Amino acid sequence: MEVDALYYRVFILTMVLWLAACRSEESAPAVTPATTRSAATHIPASLGDSSTAAPVMENTPEAAEATAVPEAAATHTPVPPTATPIPVKELTVCMSGVPTSLYLYGDESLAATAVRHALYDSLYTTLGYGYQPQALVKLPDLADGDAIIQPIDVAEGDLIVNSAGKAVRLLPGTQIVNADGQTVLFRAPREGDPPVQMQQMVVDFALHPLVWSDGTPVTADDSVFSFELASDPITPGDKNKIERTASYEALDEQSVRWTGLPGFLDPTYFTNVWQPLPRHQLGDLSAADLLTAEVSMRQPLSYGPFMLASWPPGEQIFLSRNPYYYRQDEGFPAIDRLIFQTILQAPTWPELLANGTCDIVTRGLVDFAQIPDLINAAQNGELTPYFTNDLIFEHIDFGINSWNYGDDIFRGRPDWFDFLPVRQAIAHCLNRPRMIDELLYGQSQVMNAYVPDDHPLYPADITLWPYDPTAGNALLEEFGLVDTDGDGWREWVERDLQRTIVATTTFSITLSTNSESAFRLRLNELAQEDLAACGIQANLVNYPAETWFDDGPFSPLFGRRFDLATFAWRTGITPPCGLYLSTNITGPEERGFGGWNNINATGWGNEEYDAACQAAQNAIYGTEEFEANHQTALRIFAERKPSIPLFQYIKTAVTAPTVRNFQPDPTQPSELWNVFAWDIEE
Repeated sequence: MEVDALYYRVFILTMVLWLAACRSEESAPAVTPATTRSAATHIPASLGDSSTAAPVMENTPEAAEATAVPEAAATHTPVPPTATPIPVKELTVCMSGVPTSLYLYGDESLAATAVRHALYDSLYTTLGYGYQPQALVKLPDLADGDAIIQPIDVAEGDLIVNSAGKAVRLLPGTQIVNADGQTVLFRAPREGDPPVQMQQMVVDFALHPLVWSDGTPVTADDSVFSFELASDPITPGDKNKIERTASYEALDEQSVRWTGLPGFLDPTYFTNVWQPLPRHQLGDLSAADLLTAEVSMRQPLSYGPFMLASWPPGEQIFLSRNPYYYRQDEGFPAIDRLIFQTILQAPTWPELLANGTCDIVTRGLVDFAQIPDLINAAQNGELTPYFTNDLIFEHIDFGINSWNYGDDIFRGRPDWFDFLPVRQAIAHCLNRPRMIDELLYGQSQVMNAYVPDDHPLYPADITLWPYDPTAGNALLEEFGLVDTDGDGWREWVERDLQRTIVATTTFSITLSTNSESAFRLRLNELAQEDLAACGIQANLVNYPAETWFDDGPFSPLFGRRFDLATFAWRTGITPPCGLYLSTNITGPEERGFGGWNNINATGWGNEEYDAACQAAQNAIYGTEEFEANHQTALRIFAERKPSIPLFQYIKTAVTAPTVRNFQPDPTQPSELWNVFAWDIEE
């Protein structure tokens, strides 16, 4: 659970920067477009694949002289016809940033990730909220025997994973899950006692016959080398799985074995494999040196469809076909040259594509405000836009169980959202389709849970709360929130024993977000209008991001001092049910809460939900227990409504109409996951 909390609080910090910098309503200023490119002139000659590329002569006097046919001699000899040069296929990918490094454990920006997809095939992909092998022969599976769970003897002092999921030394009193699945306290065996056993995972992976771009075969030891570098403390990156790894070893030239610490039954065990790095090229350098070495940052060997041809100073990177790519027999890659072009300021669409500067524009260059122009240009056949759901989703949390916020009907504000019908009514009152139409130009869909409707685990029978202000008003009336004075606002009514009204409290609440986000400010204005139509007075109260997202009891959001809170979370392949676990409620640990740096700001807790979510988190991915418990948790969430998911953000990319096989995906980090298959219609 600590891992969940840390992940999502880091995500919050990222979102603060993202929404402040990237969600401005102003379009990027126009710049003078680059000159229309010519395949014959704008790529250095050294970039071609000499085995396939034909020379292209420029129309110059020198060229004409070099190719001129001499005058006929006395005896005429026929000149054979000149072979038609094979056209070179190339694509230019325009991005919003320049990679600082192509080293696998260096720059983690979208730009660097995009280029690395062309240099290295992913070992596995994450398409469609699932997992698929790519450079792996297959994903290991417990059912196939290339992954097993075995009993193993453990002794005092061994490194194990305890029942709370932490990697610790085994000491007397440590709570563990033994080999029989029982949670027990460890004690050192006495003489004659059987050894204490725990469960351990062992997983085998097989690589396709990959070859480095210098002709050296990729070996399992290259994957072990990559693991060694990733394990080094100086190498940046998440160490969670590394810390829970007992060993990672080569079995033969193309097979590796991952063995987990006793007690670590990883739900996604089939992803515990490390992308190879060439030991023969980089093995003499330390992990620290590799972070800054020219050979790792700017001269990487590749085993993917392309290899680095040239990276001159400036804003372009040139790649050429890797002659050793293992899928050449399948016709991959389909193009010969790939150019990455950084566009720091994008001209007006669709000029960037029309003038030949770009064939593909990745996300990060397209502002939401440009979507209507993209749609119009697509209708005119000028370009092809791609609108793909992002994993980031916007939502409104209810302040159900607040902290020192006056949640006492007799002493302060009514605890409005402790009552389920009120939460359900507000879900009916919010016009989420209008939000999507205005803010995202209709290119997203309403979310009904913390996973989208097209997620494989989304239950078909989940409870829906569509926009229906009539139903919302009826729920509020039935609950007793009525407008007694005709001013348009509902009131909480207090009556005496004779049912005479003795006091009323206007249903007046706050609706808050961070003030830097123009997108969210407008979103809350729309929500305010919707709530007014249901007789709910919503007062917009906004805070600077550093205050809104701060830790501690005085934070409006994670201090649980709000009525309604608008912000974003992240969904994923595994449904993030931990967002609403009662053990993750923010608050003082000495009072039984999850700590002020936790993630459940609603204060909502439900025993049935907790049981289903925790069972799902402890289950192996893809098992019946995993799927059934996640679906149970989703049903409870949708029915009990501690939060109202609104919509997913969208990832927008654009291509020229001639580009083929461009297939962005919600759960794949980069649009270049299948760059090997990209093609262009000549």
